[in-house]
Amino acid sequence: MLADLCGSLAALPFPRADEDAHPDRDAVAAARAHVTSAVNSDDFLADCIARELRLIERGWPRAGLVPFHVIPERGIRFAFGYWSPGATPGPHEHTAWTITAVCRNELEVATYDYVESYRRGELVPKNLFLAPAGKTGFIYEPCIHAPRNTSRDWSLSLHISSPLDGAGPGGGPLPGLAVRGPDMAVEHPYIRVVIARQREHQLYQLARILSAMTVARAREVLEDCLELASTTTRQRITGTAPDAPWQLERTGASLVLGTRDDGDAVVLEAQTAHGMVEELRISGVAREAVAYAVRTPAFNVRALPGDLRDHERAEIAEALEATGLFRRVRS
Repeated sequence: MLADLCGSLAALPFPRADEDAHPDRDAVAAARAHVTSAVNSDDFLADCIARELRLIERGWPRAGLVPFHVIPERGIRFAFGYWSPGATPGPHEHTAWTITAVCRNELEVATYDYVESYRRGELVPKNLFLAPAGKTGFIYEPCIHAPRNTSRDWSLSLHISSPLDGAGPGGGPLPGLAVRGPDMAVEHPYIRVVIARQREHQLYQLARILSAMTVARAREVLEDCLELASTTTRQRITGTAPDAPWQLERTGASLVLGTRDDGDAVVLEAQTAHGMVEELRISGVAREAVAYAVRTPAFNVRALPGDLRDHERAEIAEALEATGLFRRVRS
């Protein structure tokens, strides 16, 4: 369980959270051994996912690795990395120790010669290796690497890192080195839509993982995961039709929506920081239903107007929810 691992790490000779100091290499190697043992337990992973769900539920903008847990006295951070097929952050630098474990599927990791890269002023490849599920590695000295998901399925990784990683200066500007920008700021109502889409991708992948587990803890966490998820995700995971009726509400109260006709189709648009964009194109038979959804902040799916059958109303509602402009009201 997560508490057990945190207790093991806290017992190692790591600096306190308020100290500007690095641990000995032996301490990081010992921590890696504890993590290697933990990540092969579905009970541990389900416990981590339960913490991650609390983070997702808050609905904050997320860029990069956002911790779902921090050991207070050590400042050691725990975060999940989600990797869609082909995803990579590009070559980037770590300035303090980190431990990374692949929890599901696999990653390919390219490393670069740190000293030579800065000496030459360009990235100098060093190694390329495959990290399958269960593989745990650690970084101690400053390092440049580039993980990538080269498979056709999503991957999930667990990152445990020093509070000093990213806080200290690296070796300086280097062509080809990714520099993390500032976290997304909630400056426009449409950012809530971006967050909704991001969280749905995450919830679906977590639900897939949990549904494949056989431990009791996973079943408990899966219920919480599906409670947060969209109707479509719930249906894909459980294989059952959505409960009827159900409620939808606009993702953000100040979100500006509109509709327009385009031949035999009706188009749903949303206002972004760069103007109106098309979000959904659907048959004109849904015209009244879409117009109703645009002008109604929250509604029962059965209330969608038009010459429609219940299953057609459900299909329209699922399409609306899939845009991220609307979300299911939790039961």
